[in-house]
Amino acid sequence: MSTPTALSLQKKSDWQPCGVDHVAVYGTLRAGGVNEIARLRPGIISTGRTTLTGTLHDLGWYPGLIFQGTQQVLAEVYPLDHALEQVLDGYEGIWPQNTGEYTKRIVTLPVALTSGSTKMMALLVYEALPGTVQQAPVIAASDWLAWYQSKGVPPGSAAT
Repeated sequence: MSTPTALSLQKKSDWQPCGVDHVAVYGTLRAGGVNEIARLRPGIISTGRTTLTGTLHDLGWYPGLIFQGTQQVLAEVYPLDHALEQVLDGYEGIWPQNTGEYTKRIVTLPVALTSGSTKMMALLVYEALPGTVQQAPVIAASDWLAWYQSKGVPPGSAAT
């Protein structure tokens, strides 16, 4: 029988970081969203914005993006370290148990930095798996958060 300390170390050992220094968020983790990333990491500051290309789906109170299609979807870019990535993996149902809803994807895209310049950056994006979105309606909007809030849902609310 393992001690609680040994179990927690064992669980941490099977987690693997993605190897990039930034994450692009397009849904509830954006500033003003119900899971705003600043709630997970107080004081975190956006590095900039980018556009993800694919198809955005309505999964109720949160979106799912797949990288198939031509829709342009707004994403905020934030610095990423291993501790934050592990928390995000938990939010997206990837770790410690994989729910089969999202996968981690590394993409290299131009990021419009808050300083005013543009830089190519490798970014972690949580992509919805095809089975997650197969019955979900497509959202015909580039800004999920604005679209969701236009439905009359207050910022930070998980109600649909």
